[in-house]
Amino acid sequence: MKGKLLWNLNWYFCEGFSDERVKCGSTDGMEQIHLPHQVKTLTYNCFSHDDTQMISTYAKRFTLNAEEAAKRTLVEFDGVMTYFELYVNGHLAGSHKGGYSRARFEITPYVHEGENTLFVMVDSNERNDIPPFGCVIDYITYGGIYRDVNLYLLEPVFMTDVLFRYDMTGENTAEVYPEFYVDNAGPAFTGVIAVTVADREGRELLSYSQDVSVAAGCSHITLDRRAVNGITRWDPEDPHMYVVKAVLKKDAQELDTIEDDIGFRTYECRADGLFVNGRRIILVGMDRHQSYPYIGYSIGKRAQRADADLLKQYGLNTVRTSHYMQSQYFLDRCDEIGLLVFEEIPGWQFIGDEGFKQVVLQDVRSMIVTDFNHPGIFIWGVRINESLDDDDLYTRTNALAHELDSSRSTGGVRCYTHSHLLEDVYTMNDFCHAGTYGGKGGSAGSSGSDLRQVLRMQQEVTGLPYKVPYMVTEYMGHTYPTKQFDNEFVRDEHARRHADILARTFLKNDSLGSIGWCAFDYNTHGDYGAGDKICYHGIFDMFRIPKYAAYVYRTQKSPEEELLMLPITAFSRGEKPLYGIMPFLVLTNCDYIEVFMYGKSLGYFYPSNRFFGMPHPPIEVDVDVDVFWNDVWQDGKIVGYLDGKPVSEYKFLRNPHLDGFAVTQDDTVISSSEVDTARFEVRFVDQLGHVCTFYNGVIEIETEGDIEVIGPRFLAPTGGQIAFWVKSVPNRKDSTARVRVKAPALSYPDQVFEIRLKKD
Repeated sequence: MKGKLLWNLNWYFCEGFSDERVKCGSTDGMEQIHLPHQVKTLTYNCFSHDDTQMISTYAKRFTLNAEEAAKRTLVEFDGVMTYFELYVNGHLAGSHKGGYSRARFEITPYVHEGENTLFVMVDSNERNDIPPFGCVIDYITYGGIYRDVNLYLLEPVFMTDVLFRYDMTGENTAEVYPEFYVDNAGPAFTGVIAVTVADREGRELLSYSQDVSVAAGCSHITLDRRAVNGITRWDPEDPHMYVVKAVLKKDAQELDTIEDDIGFRTYECRADGLFVNGRRIILVGMDRHQSYPYIGYSIGKRAQRADADLLKQYGLNTVRTSHYMQSQYFLDRCDEIGLLVFEEIPGWQFIGDEGFKQVVLQDVRSMIVTDFNHPGIFIWGVRINESLDDDDLYTRTNALAHELDSSRSTGGVRCYTHSHLLEDVYTMNDFCHAGTYGGKGGSAGSSGSDLRQVLRMQQEVTGLPYKVPYMVTEYMGHTYPTKQFDNEFVRDEHARRHADILARTFLKNDSLGSIGWCAFDYNTHGDYGAGDKICYHGIFDMFRIPKYAAYVYRTQKSPEEELLMLPITAFSRGEKPLYGIMPFLVLTNCDYIEVFMYGKSLGYFYPSNRFFGMPHPPIEVDVDVDVFWNDVWQDGKIVGYLDGKPVSEYKFLRNPHLDGFAVTQDDTVISSSEVDTARFEVRFVDQLGHVCTFYNGVIEIETEGDIEVIGPRFLAPTGGQIAFWVKSVPNRKDSTARVRVKAPALSYPDQVFEIRLKKD
């Protein structure tokens, strides 16, 4: 829709809600804020999960001139947690249930020329009539207007959405037949829709116009099939994107324009795997919660896109949007970089009454209509995560999904065996790997793991006498939660378990692949997690800092793309039981390694057969070096070889000590027109630059200029490292801000960084 205005700046907020405030239109005593916004900023951990359970009020004043007031006026909310009512100039304009679905309201009857006031009553309580609630869920939903709000000033006729439907007819050809959702406030008429499809460099592949009959009210218009040639298919390894633009005209007058990014590809979910453009791809992915420290969901475009980049950087090809629809910015970036997406509706184990089920169906419709054009989405999740069978409900959700989109499969995530299969793909949370090798227990360094204990065969799970399209949608996670500051044994075991499952994933021929639980640590209720309101289930922590397990995936990349070698050891005789450092894993995509201690080579070590199936299995180092507790410890070194030549070296020191702190800056230029963010990562390091894992000193952050720290100014590292974000204070001016990072208890010099703020 044209006439779109991003409407995130200059709102007001207060806890509680008053009918009287709405009637008189007063914003007195309210805090001025910008969106995205959370009803209450939390501590990193140990908060009360009741802190965001409240009724609150958001307000916005806006002025329309005579020309604007004559338009049709819509306001669009991309995400408000959990239920809200919209009031415009004292009138109730509508309400919406669901914290993850888009909501649009026409407010034309309630606005006028001059100043107008809009109020939003937000109920962020966990309500049993709205998914994902009904029981205590294993995550925090925070509350607030946490995504964008848009204002539209439109003609009497406009296009609300376009579903760009097509069928591939050849390797480089397709037939397109886009479907338009049209809203017409006037009488029926005959008009024209003009469509162009062009690549991102502006080269047109298709341009045509078609006469259309536009009915009064809301209608769907599907254009005739048209051939398009010269297509480069979207593929995870080459995610080629196009831009489709449609213009609705009446008597040569342009009424509305709608534009979206698309990609051409085919998906087949079969019993023998997922086929993208006819080529089998083994899914290797992680589930993602969209939360961040202190501010929960309320973060914008840059951080959302960065999450997608991080998953791709670490060798993953798939992400599941657990357990709800996620930001358009995140999905857009997945499309651009070739990250496959399993998107699902909100829900967590509970199914309510018919009113609840109507919200579920609303969510299915909203998810598919909103996100239809994203080429990276290969499957729709139309079942409430880990819920019991409900054949009536899931017959309806599947039917609706297939009606809206016959080109993609449906899935439904369950956590128990022999569940009824009403979806196209049997999607299963398989947590059978509990680290019991051969069923007898074990520890880091155990060998001969029983692969059957890692991932079960699909027919054992489904109970069906035949094979079906099947994938594992969660593994690990709560079976072995791991902190950055855990001892070496725990962090090593965490990586080993991920490697076990990944190896098995590559060997299975009855599965689409596996998705791990989960990408990032996240806040949760006291009923779950570590007792401090955090689930440490991620391969990254909440600050997006990788744990060792993340490198299990990253090291599967080709060494031509990135050469990696990371030993999982503190190289300390006091960290493991007794006095040894053996065995330890080396995560690498080198062909083999050589280990040096006590000034001599301990030999060459090769990828472990335990992890057979992985492109680059970890290497296990386990040798008796015949040393005793009272012997003088020595430096060590690992050399990695590729094609018989040394290409990588990792050194250890006998006496490592804190030698400073290193700060990296992810972003140097951010927007001053909206709330934008920049991320910094702080590492306390020894003389070789290795992280001092157990250092827990304090850093202090100071800012100068139009930026603010998100969260506290004083931070303690977790596992010897920490990250933080700063945000712009929008004023639509070009300026330079500074961030100063201090270690107050240490004598190291401050580190100062500049950030340029640019108006869009």
